[in-house]
Amino acid sequence: MGKVRPVDAGRHLRLVPYWARGSTPSGRIELIIDPGPSFGSGDHPTTIMAVELLETAVGIFKEEIDSPSLLDVGTGTGVLAIAGKALGTGLTVAFDVDPVAVFIARRNLQLNGIWGAADDGDNCVQVFVGGIEPIKGVFDIVAANLVAPVLVRLSQQLTGHAGRLLVLSGISDPMAEEVMTEYRSIGWNVITRLQKDGWNSALFRRED
Repeated sequence: MGKVRPVDAGRHLRLVPYWARGSTPSGRIELIIDPGPSFGSGDHPTTIMAVELLETAVGIFKEEIDSPSLLDVGTGTGVLAIAGKALGTGLTVAFDVDPVAVFIARRNLQLNGIWGAADDGDNCVQVFVGGIEPIKGVFDIVAANLVAPVLVRLSQQLTGHAGRLLVLSGISDPMAEEVMTEYRSIGWNVITRLQKDGWNSALFRRED
């Protein structure tokens, strides 16, 4: 555990393993992450880039509305849902097919004072075990940090729930162009793309 260190993400956030909580300097919001027995603490490049792009996406929406809604697909430890709430999202829904991941995500929401703090209306946070099939409605922002083949396979479902902005991460270099081409082909344009250590992330906007 001692080898995992806090890491800055975007302009305002810092991801901190729970055993190092309280170490964040002023000017950044501390997101406490307990990785559990088999998950990362949020310091993987795909997670950092996803948080950075989520920050950009929330900033775009907050020029128009105070609390954009967020769907976090494949939440894992809950990092993106927690980051979203720290950045000012309203209704936030997160899910994962792995029950252990959901258990850890709920614990991390609790560690950050989020889980159960706002349990109704536009400010609620919902976390459940399952896939994308039960999801209803459209969210201002959809975020998915998943491996590239899954992003390609779920392209119609992900875009079907995204109102205007889509954050994709977890894309390895060899599959980057395939993912970008797939989403462009169904009417989504890349407005920001990041690359680090063989991984790619992108922020897409729906074509008008």
